[in-house]
Amino acid sequence: MKIKRIVCLIAAAAMAFSLAACGGGNGGNSGGNEGGGADSGSAADAGEEMDFSGQTLTVANWSDYATDQEYGAAAFEELYNCNVEFYDITSYPELLQTMLSGGQSTIDVVNINPMYIQQYYGEGVITPIDTSRISCYDELREDITGIDDVLTPDGEVLGVPWIWGTTSMFYNADAVDGSEIDSWADLWDPQYAGKVAFFDDYTNCIMIAALVNGDDPYDPDLDAVQAKLMELKPNIRTIWSTYDDFMSAITSGQVVIGNAWPSNITELRNQGMNIEYIYPSEGTIGWADYFCLVDGSAETDLAMAWIDFCTGHDFQYAMATEVQPHTPANEAVMATLDDETLANLWLTNPPERMYMSLYMDNDTLQRWIDLWTEVQAS
Repeated sequence: MKIKRIVCLIAAAAMAFSLAACGGGNGGNSGGNEGGGADSGSAADAGEEMDFSGQTLTVANWSDYATDQEYGAAAFEELYNCNVEFYDITSYPELLQTMLSGGQSTIDVVNINPMYIQQYYGEGVITPIDTSRISCYDELREDITGIDDVLTPDGEVLGVPWIWGTTSMFYNADAVDGSEIDSWADLWDPQYAGKVAFFDDYTNCIMIAALVNGDDPYDPDLDAVQAKLMELKPNIRTIWSTYDDFMSAITSGQVVIGNAWPSNITELRNQGMNIEYIYPSEGTIGWADYFCLVDGSAETDLAMAWIDFCTGHDFQYAMATEVQPHTPANEAVMATLDDETLANLWLTNPPERMYMSLYMDNDTLQRWIDLWTEVQAS
């Protein structure tokens, strides 16, 4: 396997047939013009006609996040006879500074969520994508492909969704009476003092507190939100930011309730822990991640092949069915998943209300960041 991870780059299917129909599986595609030029044809077409041997694609993404698994970059390298390197994201503001400090000349594809896509575009970091080169684009969830946050003012596409999910509420059923748990407000219950795991993300934290306050999670009273989060602090045992942070806290028994990603909970259940994942009555926090093409990339064709591959059936199906599963953005793939897989994704009974993390202007963004920083520091 030729994948190489860059820790610091800038310092100093309904039927088996359909599962191979698009996304570059075995070089396949679902139609489109022939030819791999920048102006026409799918990326799979381009991969068949262009020689990518000796070329390297650099992708900015979170570590241990689907694309660096065997069914991801390794399969892509074998398919296109190329090399894949990763720049590990630590935060989207950090990634933006990296790009503006020279990373734009070395990174080809970036994974961003809608909160930041407009900012990256405004800074000239990313460029519109020709979706005619994404062979399964029409199969992607319309409610996340068409939001204004991922489009230019002229309607051009800036990001292609490849994964989505929730950050919702969990509890250890061996330590918590689940019949009493149905609201985010339960995290504030004094009986869970020193037993709560809370995700270190200002968007999630502020939106959850706003929901508990009965406020608009997109435009809450920030003073009331800060007061509510301060009330929660005695209950918080760990503010987790990475997979390892979370898994260590819960497997050690330090925490019994909190918020998490469904993939973490499924993995814990596979290890024999009696953990439940629920969607609170107020609604849950949703998210989607998008691959964006870096403006000026020297590997545009290879980058387009990557985005095509990551939204195609083979990768999307594998992503949903692995030990640590993730929810596909491709609805045709979703339609092929059996009940066990849907249960592992916690989608047997999907959330009725989901509040997405969306773009906000710089002033609002900074106020949210400062609020959460003050809560943690106090």
